[in-house]
Amino acid sequence: MNRRAAFTLVELLVVAGIFAMLFGMVLNGARPTATGQVKQAAQSIASVLLATQSKALGKPAGAGVIFDPAGGGAAVATVSAADMLPLITGSCTNGMPPTNLADTTASVTIAPDNADAADLAHGYKIRFHEEEPAAQAPTAWMEFKSSASSVVSFRTGNGQTTQNTIWPKPANGGPLKVTIARYPNEGETLYELPKAAAIDLRYSGIGDGTSFSTNWSNLSGKGALAVAFDSVGEVDAVMQQVLSAATARTVQPLAPTQPIYLLVAARADVEAGANTLASSTSLWVVIHPQTGRVSVSSNVPQAATDATALRNARANARAGLAIGK
Repeated sequence: MNRRAAFTLVELLVVAGIFAMLFGMVLNGARPTATGQVKQAAQSIASVLLATQSKALGKPAGAGVIFDPAGGGAAVATVSAADMLPLITGSCTNGMPPTNLADTTASVTIAPDNADAADLAHGYKIRFHEEEPAAQAPTAWMEFKSSASSVVSFRTGNGQTTQNTIWPKPANGGPLKVTIARYPNEGETLYELPKAAAIDLRYSGIGDGTSFSTNWSNLSGKGALAVAFDSVGEVDAVMQQVLSAATARTVQPLAPTQPIYLLVAARADVEAGANTLASSTSLWVVIHPQTGRVSVSSNVPQAATDATALRNARANARAGLAIGK
């Protein structure tokens, strides 16, 4: 008599155990790791910046992005579009040029044509030109701040001095026409970083990292930040306190001449205040201002957090080495 083939209980348990182990391995492989999420975030941020640069081409007001740290901390989890407002046009009816041409500031009276007077409070740079037909080339952009009165200043952070900048003077004695650029509003969300990743503003900044400047080398504690591209694709300005009241904008936007470094790291480490410069998981997203080129580079781990360590951590980014090279 032939015995009927069958699995014993032990054999069934062994097979079930093997399947459970294989299923667990599949789940672990599919679960996104912090390393993978940081890499995904860095590459996606770079793509968003490049798309924004392309969007700016040919537009007088350009285009930009806003990085808004949640709760005013150092971790940025959302990249939003900067709603670049139309340039304000109008006339300068008084105060230009200043009586003393050696001055670096001048108080002026501005009459806007296409905006309300209250909108001048959100302006940050101004240029002057004459009306047709006796038109002269527009002046270089100068700093503009409107509070109780409108003040025009040399952009000293961008290299303007009395030696290389000339105050405008109307040839016909009439009012000068003006164009004023203003801070953007926050637009639609362009990218939500994965839960395990964030931009660490403590070590993000402009320049080679040789010093921690309170203004630009360290971007933490400066409110929502905007990076704006101009109509030819260059970085037009980096702005602080973009979404704050006009009175809180004490630092004028900067037209950077050095690269902008953004450190993408594990969000838990950023929120805990840990040293993300020490992690090989962290990645640098670098914006090159003159070309608008964006690159992603690996971090060179550093145990310290001083200016020297920051510079050393950016070594691959400064050399332009892409991740994986």
